[in-house]
Amino acid sequence: GSLMAWLLTIAVSLLLSTLSPADQFRAQSSMPGPAYRAHTFSQMSSVLNAHLSRLGGEFRPCSDFDISTLYSLQRTLARLADPTLLSTYPVNDGRSPARMPSNDIASNTVLDLNSDENTIFRDGLCHSVVLALVHHLSTQAREIVISSQTALPLLPLTRHRQAREVPANSRVFLDYEQRVSCQQCHTGTIKAAEWRNATLPPPLPVDKKQPGRERLRSCDYQNVPKCGPCEGLGGRRWGDGSDAFMSIECTPLAWPRDVPNAERVVGRYPAKGSARISGDTRSPVAVRPDVPGNYSALNATLYLDWTVANGSSGVSRQRYDFSDAAQLYLQSAAQRRAMKSGAMVTIVPTRALCVCEAAIAGNMHVESFVEHEALDPLDLAASQGGLTYLGRVNVSLDGADTRSAIADHWLKWAFHFLVDADLQSSTHGLPLRLYGPLGVRQVFSHWTTEDPTLTNPGLWTIPKGCLVKADECNEFVDRA
Repeated sequence: GSLMAWLLTIAVSLLLSTLSPADQFRAQSSMPGPAYRAHTFSQMSSVLNAHLSRLGGEFRPCSDFDISTLYSLQRTLARLADPTLLSTYPVNDGRSPARMPSNDIASNTVLDLNSDENTIFRDGLCHSVVLALVHHLSTQAREIVISSQTALPLLPLTRHRQAREVPANSRVFLDYEQRVSCQQCHTGTIKAAEWRNATLPPPLPVDKKQPGRERLRSCDYQNVPKCGPCEGLGGRRWGDGSDAFMSIECTPLAWPRDVPNAERVVGRYPAKGSARISGDTRSPVAVRPDVPGNYSALNATLYLDWTVANGSSGVSRQRYDFSDAAQLYLQSAAQRRAMKSGAMVTIVPTRALCVCEAAIAGNMHVESFVEHEALDPLDLAASQGGLTYLGRVNVSLDGADTRSAIADHWLKWAFHFLVDADLQSSTHGLPLRLYGPLGVRQVFSHWTTEDPTLTNPGLWTIPKGCLVKADECNEFVDRA
């Protein structure tokens, strides 16, 4: 009860212990090790539950606990949380307390839940308790909690989906979606599609002056009604709101029902090739922004080389050349299979600077907008953030290339992808534009689809003497 929680808090505070080196290292690591990852939600929960069981104490299935007990556990763990650990996690990290739902669904509200809502809410609390136990407490504090509690919950093995009994926009379901956000990292690389529902912010509020303008700025799978052919494409931006952008000129030509599957142009990047990119980018790039964004012009050249487009073998290579610097991304098939993000090389010739470190996320998949993509193990339904076709449009491109173009519009998670659908166009089937409302707006031009090393043989070579800061770089660096 409350007395036990109070005594437990006193016991931990009397230890006056500092964080162990292992605690600090784990908190500063942006990705879990291979032994803590798996490909699906249920597999990942099973893997993590096995690790929990090795901690000692008594761990029981989440279904053995009631909501009031879990609330009590959550409050106790919050009191014991180490401030240094909490401050280590960036706001957009799934372990950050800022990412945890506020407990404003109070106990008297819980009493009114139906059976399905009760199960969903209980399972969400189990996720929160486990996350706090593992990531918010020092090792010593965790050991005391485990030894003092009669039992602690394991992670549920089932991920809940929206249902008629529990609408996707209900407070209980939204609360649950936030609480399972740790699965984003544990089920694959940061770029992976898993559990996107837990990360995207809700749709923008209706624009007071021009209702519907907010849907032009940002529209994803959460919007009701569903996004139309010209919605979500954004435009030139100078702020985050629906009043701080210039909408791309767009005319719907056909709705999804009017374009048979066989006639839709597949959203695919060439396995080998290059293109110029213009547009803008938000700084910082964000999923759930906590500060206003600054927008700056984007001008670069993109190079691509995927030895095998579906990622089954070979190295995937991607490079951006800017006016004064270059960024090179390299990822082997073995690294992809091991869910390692590969290497990122930053080269600044004018400063004689070259640094190779672990990439933040795995390389962009050239088939990210292809149905049932081989590298997307979850293959989520459109209603959950998976790939969906929004129709055919005529747009006036809003980059260095300003021509009028006929395009097929694909949406996946928060990203809108336009691919040339004009049979008479020299770039038919090639990407025209990629847009994320809180990230990049990339307008492509001057596409080539040949091996870029034919004209630039050293394109993928890491300069000698490059500073190597991560093991991921070792297979790509020539140390001779």
